[in-house]
Amino acid sequence: MGTVPFGLQLYSVRDYTEKDFAGALRKVKEAGYDFVEMAGTGGLAGPACHALLRDAGLSAFSMHIGFEDTTKKTEEMIQLALDLGVSYAVMPWLGPPLASDKAAWIACAQALGKAGEAFRAHGVQLCYHNHDHEFARLDDECIFDILLRETSPESLAAELDCGWAWYAGTDPVVFIEKHAGRCPLLHIKDIKSTASPPVHTEVGRGGIDWKPIFAAGKAAGVKWFIVEQDECERDSMECVAISAKFMAAQAI
Repeated sequence: MGTVPFGLQLYSVRDYTEKDFAGALRKVKEAGYDFVEMAGTGGLAGPACHALLRDAGLSAFSMHIGFEDTTKKTEEMIQLALDLGVSYAVMPWLGPPLASDKAAWIACAQALGKAGEAFRAHGVQLCYHNHDHEFARLDDECIFDILLRETSPESLAAELDCGWAWYAGTDPVVFIEKHAGRCPLLHIKDIKSTASPPVHTEVGRGGIDWKPIFAAGKAAGVKWFIVEQDECERDSMECVAISAKFMAAQAI
């Protein structure tokens, strides 16, 4: 097994990207990242955004897009993925009012599966990114399991957010092993405790034991480890730089 590269989900530094997108990209590079997962394009068209990434010395491998864009503007989002040069498109959140009961979750899953088939035809894998509520049960079935049961591995894969899974009481290692080959992306998010609301922190400074997660990810064919920090107790760019140093020091 080779090494698994790591990148940054740009949502982590949204306070920077919202003020100066180009400048934020340069700072992300300085913070220790070569690769990023997009959270918007700074209001730019795909080719212009791709050029800014290149100028900053960054490459995008994935992008987050909402449910309506994924399912209603599929061709437009496919073109954006191609313009950015990404291999993955990720739907990052789903819940009420669109998915308020089991039947609605099933309908949404089927809509994602249909969109995922279109993405796949253009060489882009559609994934679903969880929070904690997808590990709740409906009619004694885990919501995340419903999403994956109603879709094929080719049409919808998992981007497991390890932090939210851990917070929900789910062992990320068990999930990764169960869905080996269908979980190409892992969000590497650390949380200090299971208190409510959760307190997010830099990777390696929270309550999660990362060594077995990294090992399970490599064994299961994970392609990317992606640092994400939802909330920061200090400057966000400083936070992601701390996480980058942690990731670079791991034997992954």
